[in-house]
Amino acid sequence: MKDETLEPHKPQFPSAPHQARKAASVDEALAAAQELKPMVGVVRRLARERRAALAQRGKMALPPEER
Repeated sequence: MKDETLEPHKPQFPSAPHQARKAASVDEALAAAQELKPMVGVVRRLARERRAALAQRGKMALPPEER
């Protein structure tokens, strides 16, 4: 992961070149979405397994720190 503070400032709007950017650019948002997409299936699978364990064994199916 690269440090964004070392990159040169990219203005969000041509009319305000020195304004701080408050949102990610389209390119940055698409890159982040592409990076996170493989994790979606993993998270859904874990949630499905957790719900199944809860349905089968109740609250005691959870680890102690999640009860």
